[in-house]
Amino acid sequence: MKLINIKGDTYYIKGGTNTGIVKLDNSSALVIDPGLGGMRPRKIMELLENNHMDVKYIINTHEHEDHYEGCNQIKQSNKGIHILSSKEAKKFIDDSCKFADYILGGKSNRFLIPKVCKEKDNLIEVDTIVNEGEIVLNNKKIEIIKLTGHSEGSIGILTEDKVLFVGDLFVGANILSKFELLLMYDVKSYFESINKIKNIDFDYMILGHGKEIYSKKESELLIESHINAINKYITQVKELLKLPVTVDNILKSIINNNNLSCDYKEYYFFRSSILSIISYLCDLNLVDYSIEKGEMLYYSKKA
Repeated sequence: MKLINIKGDTYYIKGGTNTGIVKLDNSSALVIDPGLGGMRPRKIMELLENNHMDVKYIINTHEHEDHYEGCNQIKQSNKGIHILSSKEAKKFIDDSCKFADYILGGKSNRFLIPKVCKEKDNLIEVDTIVNEGEIVLNNKKIEIIKLTGHSEGSIGILTEDKVLFVGDLFVGANILSKFELLLMYDVKSYFESINKIKNIDFDYMILGHGKEIYSKKESELLIESHINAINKYITQVKELLKLPVTVDNILKSIINNNNLSCDYKEYYFFRSSILSIISYLCDLNLVDYSIEKGEMLYYSKKA
């Protein structure tokens, strides 16, 4: 594990989930997305200690456990550490079982419940809600940018060094080639967040998942590839809606037609994204529904 300098006082630590580090003054630091629990939070603390940094704040870009699960282990070293997130993300971080219930559409089960939910001694509580705009931590300015779409509570963090942490709004090019069907809470908001990124003044962009550091110029191709991926699946869903069809049959066709592999959790992530696409089309007044013989059927509205 290495502390990699991006620019000025902004660093990151590579991992399954990348962790941002901002040096706030001579000795204190902000951690962005500590990642999963276990060995990683302990190693992060050791690494920062070796670099003479004490964690004062943790900001979570959103409410998925692979980004926030390690919060409590870090806070155990110093109860004065403040954990921050958006208002929407706080609901899920404070109640770690809630997201699994949301994805399943009812009470979750042992196949989907995250480890952080099972470990009652690892309860996490967000101390401070952050809204879009500028905040100051130990005299260091941090800009919070609302980037909903992937999740309800997603935010981006822009440092004084013009380094932008975007959470899971984007994934690395190698990951996108394998998992084109992105997890989307709100398709319309996803597009709006992508367009917002284009107008932000940043020098480097760090993703929640991916090995590359993207310059502003390099991010253009990544942004375009995400737009294409989303539109690809919108087009496929619209094609399947030409005849009345259930959500699960749409999902079945999407998985088979695109050779997507998935486990239990990923299946419900895919299903959630399909429902988000259908809702997006419903809001555009392009889709209607009927209930026939106990089945909910969606279909394209005739022009």
